Amino acid sequence: MESNDRETHDLGGSERPRARPGVGAGRWYRDLLTAIEAGPGSDDGRFRDPAWSSPGYRSVLRGYLVWRRLVLASAEAPFVPERRRQQARFVAEVVAEASAPPNTLIGNPAALRRAVATRGASVVRGTGNFLDDVLRRRGRPAKASPGAHHLGVDLAATPGRVVHRDDLMEVLQYEPRTTEVHRVPLLLIPAWVNKYYIFDLAPGRSLVEWAVREGFTVFAVSQRSPLPHHEAMGLDEYFRRVPLRALDVAREITGAAEAHLVGVCAGGVLAASLAARLKATGETGAASLTLLMSALDHPSPGEGDDQWSELEIRLLTRALSKRDGMVDAGRISLLFDLLRSRDTLWQPSISGWLLGERPEPFDIWAWSEDGVDVPRLLFEQTLRLTTDNALARGRLRIGGGPVELAAATQDTFVVAGVRDHIVPWQTVYGSARLLGGDVAFHLVPSGHVGGIISPPRPKAAYRTGPSPLPVDPSEWSAGSVSHQESWWQAWTRWLAPRSGPRVPATAVGSDRHPAGDPAPGHHVRAR
Repeated sequence: MESNDRETHDLGGSERPRARPGVGAGRWYRDLLTAIEAGPGSDDGRFRDPAWSSPGYRSVLRGYLVWRRLVLASAEAPFVPERRRQQARFVAEVVAEASAPPNTLIGNPAALRRAVATRGASVVRGTGNFLDDVLRRRGRPAKASPGAHHLGVDLAATPGRVVHRDDLMEVLQYEPRTTEVHRVPLLLIPAWVNKYYIFDLAPGRSLVEWAVREGFTVFAVSQRSPLPHHEAMGLDEYFRRVPLRALDVAREITGAAEAHLVGVCAGGVLAASLAARLKATGETGAASLTLLMSALDHPSPGEGDDQWSELEIRLLTRALSKRDGMVDAGRISLLFDLLRSRDTLWQPSISGWLLGERPEPFDIWAWSEDGVDVPRLLFEQTLRLTTDNALARGRLRIGGGPVELAAATQDTFVVAGVRDHIVPWQTVYGSARLLGGDVAFHLVPSGHVGGIISPPRPKAAYRTGPSPLPVDPSEWSAGSVSHQESWWQAWTRWLAPRSGPRVPATAVGSDRHPAGDPAPGHHVRAR
């Protein structure tokens, strides 16, 4: 993927062994020796230092490879129930990554050389960084330099105004940059575990900035960390109070009957549900859908009612919750970091604690460190969607009725990432096939967050394939073709003919929803 996304190509699972019926101990042992002789993966930069070719370090490396393979193999043992394999693989991967020798000073040749070259200064700085992270970050290594970015200056800096504010969200409208704008506006809906400015990162890397310059009127939902009285708020109330209300604001201000709904990750669940409910009730409102890294379908071998899964949901929710009844944004962030701990936990700890460095400013890391707490009931219901698959099966009821994704007959623009570690692209693909309209599926060579940030640049690319989408994603992939441009460019070209005629740009806000505080507003600063 592109270097400025700072995501790795592989999560270290390429050598993970899979249980195979009928394979005896001798065959498994030979496979183990082959894996050891092959060494670590070609993209594993932890062992590229020449010191790992010396006899002592080579013995350490071989021992680690044996240990790693044994740990990963334990997740595939016959005594592990099939429905628990995914959790077992997750735990095994976390243990294997945590025990890598480069995570320690003695096992990291580069850190030892740095300590000698600086006469111990790097160790002193690293100790200071470690203590600072313990005091300020509960022991998690810093991925972003504190104070390196400032909201409204070099993050969330696209000019706009707050046109609606309540105790749960603000609606931002961005100032036009063209004399004429498309009639149909855009409404950007973030996931409820993240702040909205993934849509509006650093200037030049902001999707909002790009869309405004392309002549679109853009609205964005900016939710705040919830207050104590929001503890019992569930998905249905959140649906009515956030996307549905924000859509009403956008339509009232622009006078347009519809808006393009743009949802990222869990925000895609809200956008698709809103589009489906509007169509099912015969109402206008959603001109099109754009779904970015969004999972609507969660198929699994044990799909169905599972009381153990219900227990797990409640236990996990309680483990992540604070005393005020909210699920802690920091703990959610840690859980996501564990999904690829090599890059999001151990590499920062090596740089900060062993090498004595502090990370360079990076807008994505700054955003990822700035989360939103989630009401406990809303979090539980979100997790439950991934176990009972109620949305894909037409059993989810919000907004006064059931959500039938096939009723969402609006045209849909979908983006998925090849290296998405949170929502695999095949899951996004299967979700897109549930929608009732024409789907334009775009596969980008990036990860979950990096795939969203795609300003036009020489290395930007995406793939498109046959339409309608075949059942098998591998068939789509085999028939896909590459395009050397940003999906942002393809997206605004796709939106233009679906956005009505151009009309003169007007000032932000209306009599009913007057322009208020400058963007990014007040709620985004609440912690």
